[in-house]
Amino acid sequence: MDSGAGKKVTIDQVAALCGVSKTTISRFLNHRYENISEETRLRIERVIRELDYRPNRSAQRLKASRSMLIGCCIGDLGSPFSGLLLRGITGVCEAAGYQVLFADSGEDPRKERQAIEGFLENSVDGLIVNTPGGNDEFLSAIADKGVPVTLADRSLREGGRLDTAINEYEKSIRDVVRLMLECGYTRIAFFSEEIRDVMPRIQRRDGYLAAMKALAPAEAGPYVYEFDRHDPKSCGDCLQAFRSAFPGERLALLSVNGATGQELLMAMKALRLWPGHDLGLCTFDDWSIFSLADVTTIRLQTERVGAAAAQMLLERITGTAENVPARSMELPTELILRSSTVKGGEWG
Repeated sequence: MDSGAGKKVTIDQVAALCGVSKTTISRFLNHRYENISEETRLRIERVIRELDYRPNRSAQRLKASRSMLIGCCIGDLGSPFSGLLLRGITGVCEAAGYQVLFADSGEDPRKERQAIEGFLENSVDGLIVNTPGGNDEFLSAIADKGVPVTLADRSLREGGRLDTAINEYEKSIRDVVRLMLECGYTRIAFFSEEIRDVMPRIQRRDGYLAAMKALAPAEAGPYVYEFDRHDPKSCGDCLQAFRSAFPGERLALLSVNGATGQELLMAMKALRLWPGHDLGLCTFDDWSIFSLADVTTIRLQTERVGAAAAQMLLERITGTAENVPARSMELPTELILRSSTVKGGEWG
């Protein structure tokens, strides 16, 4: 679709190509979807994307008294997980004419507070936060003052206070624990970088504990290992401790996330161990490295979580969700079976 080289695309052109009124396009850009069919929404999204249409932010600011800025604070911008999360966030925000400002908390609650205070000084219209924990009251107080806040992937300890988009964990953890038991693994350990107040790590550990209690014989576990990600030896030391405690047994590992999964793969390589042959292994996050290493994963809906968080935030900003209680959206996960979890005698 050619909008004309060098010419700025107008809202009238978008409306004409979509076969709808300019008012409908305006309602779409402001996330007021109540009178727009799903078919029309998809058509508008496609035309906006193909035309690379960018709303006039200055005009929107004057009309709506908004900055058209969103503040987004992420726990670790260097993680592949964060890249997927941000793709979902920016896709929704930019389509609506909002610019996203990013900050990396480095998994530090103090840095998160500083970043958010900086966003507020720049009069952002709302906040999307992937919190490391420890700032529940701080975030709730901001929302209580009228600044929309949405949580992406990481919830508060007490639910029902802020809009939240997360992945589902309980069913997928039960599925992988059941799989490992059926494959004949006699001990199943949960490995994590420091859990601290990071809610997905807490929830996944608790899901593992519940699944082991419900499905596994007492001798199979639970065994929880936390290692220091900043110490190159820490993960390998924990892995060696688990193996040394149960020599000659078929052991399996459940990794809390992709970063921990990578640490385990490196530790196993250093110890000359093969996933599926010497140890069973499953990790959250279906990154390309795990496909290459043939590792069983729990595939998350990371990009969709980011998009859902952004969508909920924009609905708060525009008033579409005004006076609606805090919402929580859980997106389903999927167990991807590979050769790192096999029945005895099947490997190779």
